[in-house]
This record gives sequence, C-alpha cells and structure tokens, in this order.
Amino acid sequence: MFILPSFQSLKIFESAARLASFTKAADELGISQGAVSQHIKNLEIRAGFDVFERTGRRVILTSSGQVLLDAVKHGLGHIQHTIEVEKRKKQANEIVISSQPGFAIRWLLPRIMAFNQAHPKLKISVNTVTSPLDFSLYHAQAGLYYGSKEIKAGETEKLFDEHLIPVCSAKFAEQHKLQPPLNKKQLEKLVNLPLLGDLSPVPPPFDDTWSYWAKAVGIDLSLDHIDRQSQSNITLQLAELGHGIAIGRTSLVMDAIQAGSLIALTQAEVKNPCYYQLVSNPAMPKNKALNTFSAWLEVQSKEISEFKLLI
Repeated sequence: MFILPSFQSLKIFESAARLASFTKAADELGISQGAVSQHIKNLEIRAGFDVFERTGRRVILTSSGQVLLDAVKHGLGHIQHTIEVEKRKKQANEIVISSQPGFAIRWLLPRIMAFNQAHPKLKISVNTVTSPLDFSLYHAQAGLYYGSKEIKAGETEKLFDEHLIPVCSAKFAEQHKLQPPLNKKQLEKLVNLPLLGDLSPVPPPFDDTWSYWAKAVGIDLSLDHIDRQSQSNITLQLAELGHGIAIGRTSLVMDAIQAGSLIALTQAEVKNPCYYQLVSNPAMPKNKALNTFSAWLEVQSKEISEFKLLI
C-alpha cells in the first residue's frame, strides 16, 4: 500500500521548490541543509520519481515535481484555510472585517475606537484590501462590498445613501480663484484645471466617477487629462495636498471637509450610484461580535446620509 510522504517532507519540498535552493530552504525553515536533502531524497524514494534536477547549487523542478508542487500548494493552502475558518468559529468575541482601503482609512478606522469603548469585551480587526469579498484569500467574518450590483449573500441592504462631491484644498481653490459654490458655467471651466481620479467602480457606460458626475450636473467635461490613482484614499490625499480637484464620496470626504483640509466646490447633490453593503462570509456562522458590529455600523453610518454641505 502506498504511504504518503510526511507533512514535514512536503513542507520542505514546497520551500525548496519556491526558493530553488536547498540552502535557502534550510535557512527559512531553521534546519540544516543536510536535513533538507535527506527529506527530499526520502520524498523521491516514496513517490517513485525525481522531483528536482540538481544543477550545482540550484535545483530545478522536474515535470513530475511541478505537478506534485501544484498539488502540495493546493493542499497546504486548503489546510491553512480550514484551520483559520474553524478557529474563527470558536472565537465568538472576535471579528475580522475586510474593507477597501479608502472607506477603512477615511471613515471606519477613525471610529473603531468608539466601537471598542462601547464594547470592551469584543475585539475587532480590519483588513484593508482591494477585494473584501475574496474570503478564500482574506480570512474575515464579513466584508464591506462597494459597487452598483446587489450581493444577495449579504446580511444587510445598502448601508447608507451618499453623494459625489468635487473637492479640493482651500489653498488650491484660492490659487485658481475658485469661490464655492460654483455655478454651472464655472464648473465647465474645471476641465482646464488638474483633475484627480481613481479606479472606483461606476455603473456602465460611465468610465469613472468624474464622467458620472459631469453627466448628472449637465456639463461637458473632457476626461482625457485626469490623473488616475489606484485607490480613492490616495486621490483624496493628493487633493488635500493641493494637487488638484477630486470627486469625493460623502463617506470619504466628510471628516476632511469638517476639519478644513478639503472644501466642497458645489452644493449640487449628485447621488452616488454605488453603495456599501456588509456581506458575511458564508463559510463562517455569524457570531456575537459580528451581530454587534453590524448593528453598530448601521447606526453609525446614518451620519453619512445626514451629512449636509454648508458652503
């Protein structure tokens, strides 16, 4: 009967294959190079085929070794994920939430201290990631989805209504003689100024939030010269530093407007076609911490819908 190689041998094989070196694998795992060589030798004997070609100090996977490596990586990843999921099930007072960086940095994290003070027995951590609903990659009880399509697996409907607002620093506005609130004719002249954009989702056929906003306010705005960043928080940080005008979402700019680091250029309210939704991880049961956080988030986020521009 065929006996599988030991877990340790498979782990050593994965490290040696990834690093293409027995020496580097030994350093990474904290064992001797001789131990690595012996485990690989035993693995090859048990498997019945060579997994490496030895070329001096480097080792190269054989075709059979590559197939085995793919299987080992899948198996180890599945084991790690299973352990993480089962561990989370036991931690009723702990929660991990995944969120895109913009919302996490500019709204959620500044308010986490208030949550911790209100619920001292609960522990919450926030993953700032670009794909909050990729639960196979990021271990979390729930993710904050942002987009225009309803996620049916979500435990809540959209969390709040918000608006799209052109913003810049007070210094930038002064330098370019912008005196809010701008009328339609003045807004049309924004095309001559530095415009900042990002890759936030918008419904088709629009290219970005700038094109959606321009259509909503009825102006023709060329978007050829927009300086686009990968994330909304980067774009808004550049706006705060005086690099140009950005289209901000209420949740991402309300604190900066209240603090004076950003100013709104118009009172025209363009409703954001996208929204936030808290989506629970289907592989994990909702625990006490998630239920408490969900209720807290629903209450706290009302301030976004209620935020009023005073220009």
